[in-house]
Amino acid sequence: MSHVSKVFPLDNEQQVEVKVVKNRFDFEIDEMLAITQEEQSDFPFIPVSPCLGYSRGLYPEHPLLIGLLLGFLYHESLTGETDERIHNIAKAINSKNRGKMIQALNTVEANKLGHYPPTRFLGLSERAVNLGQSIFSLFEDDVMFLASTRDKIISHPPLLDHDDIVDPLERLFFYTKDKDFFDNDERIAIIDNHLLNGLSVLNLIKKIYDKYPERETFTVLTPIDLRSASVKEAFSSLEKSLNIKINIISLMTFNVEIQEKDNSTENLIQNQLLKNEQHETKVQYHSLRNVINDHFIVKAQNMLRDGTIHDNPYFISTGRFTLTGKEQQISEELFQRMGELLNDLLDDSPKLVIGVGEFLYIPLQIARYLPGKNINVQGTTRFNFDLSTLKHSNKKISFMSPLERTITHYLYNLNIDQYEEIIVFVERLRHKTEIDDLVQQLKILGAKSILVIEMTSISFNEDRY
Repeated sequence: MSHVSKVFPLDNEQQVEVKVVKNRFDFEIDEMLAITQEEQSDFPFIPVSPCLGYSRGLYPEHPLLIGLLLGFLYHESLTGETDERIHNIAKAINSKNRGKMIQALNTVEANKLGHYPPTRFLGLSERAVNLGQSIFSLFEDDVMFLASTRDKIISHPPLLDHDDIVDPLERLFFYTKDKDFFDNDERIAIIDNHLLNGLSVLNLIKKIYDKYPERETFTVLTPIDLRSASVKEAFSSLEKSLNIKINIISLMTFNVEIQEKDNSTENLIQNQLLKNEQHETKVQYHSLRNVINDHFIVKAQNMLRDGTIHDNPYFISTGRFTLTGKEQQISEELFQRMGELLNDLLDDSPKLVIGVGEFLYIPLQIARYLPGKNINVQGTTRFNFDLSTLKHSNKKISFMSPLERTITHYLYNLNIDQYEEIIVFVERLRHKTEIDDLVQQLKILGAKSILVIEMTSISFNEDRY
């Protein structure tokens, strides 16, 4: 194990010390964990998993392999058997070599797994939606995946709704076209981007149990487990009170302690908004709706925070409204086709692929088939990190979300003149102007072109400068 502990400064008075308890695959702490602070947050710190692609750009295969590795651990827990590919995946991740990652991913896709009774996978929060779908994609047969969303879809009653622990103004909803989602003997696996206080997971388990009390076993899958002894006791207490079993599977486990500092820390990293002259950048808009079968589109009405109601088409390959193993297989073929179609609009130059909001898994998949070797993919986030121990660049941009204008999103780890092409994927847009704020901010990066890809509603054919 290369490192067994690390100290993250919070401010001039406190710090967080993390000690590695379990690290089966010898991952570096900085690759799996960063500690950040958010302005006006009630939480003393927020853990971030850099391996998920929300704090920095990664090769598209990297976050996908993180999910698949958790999927293999889940399969191991069910069967007691260790698939030999698990070690190849871990080595590929640790190598930071894209060629090895591609090879490892190809070996998985050539031979996926099955199990019975099949699992119902639930992705909790946008960072876990991407991870959850990666885990789910390892399995075939009758597995199903359901992604949470913050969209209030008034045309479809939610199967479950859930408090957002971090943002009290938000709720998480689970919508499904399959009303029998929990009605059989399938296993339930909940995916979260980390476990710290565990409240989101515990509350969701309570919600599911209240509606489906015959459920006896729940599995929680997460890259990093940071639970304290008291939080672990809360899990045990819920198990006893409901007479259920909660299994936890993670890639790394830490003990975490907030400590007082003896000495002040000089020059704490302050995340800074990028400010520079905007470059002359060609902007193109393109829709992929014409290659999506109508079966994969759900027409729904959603209500914004201000009460405005819009008719919106949703792309079910995101996992919203439920995705089956067969639909996932068809989706993967579609993602490859989309990537190959976009080749005509791009060249081999370095490029950044951006997934907006809850929409990252599909951009990751499509990016695998784009031209060039130097391709990074990154998701936007609602978190405004103030102080950060992210090992990578602390420069960021902010912009209004194209889907909910009252919400600000951020992109971190940005450098000017690093990319020649930027491709922005957004699930749906009513008008090009909705994404203008992001496009104008991206021009600061100095790319020669920005390509905005919309998936479900209108065709874009207008170039801008």
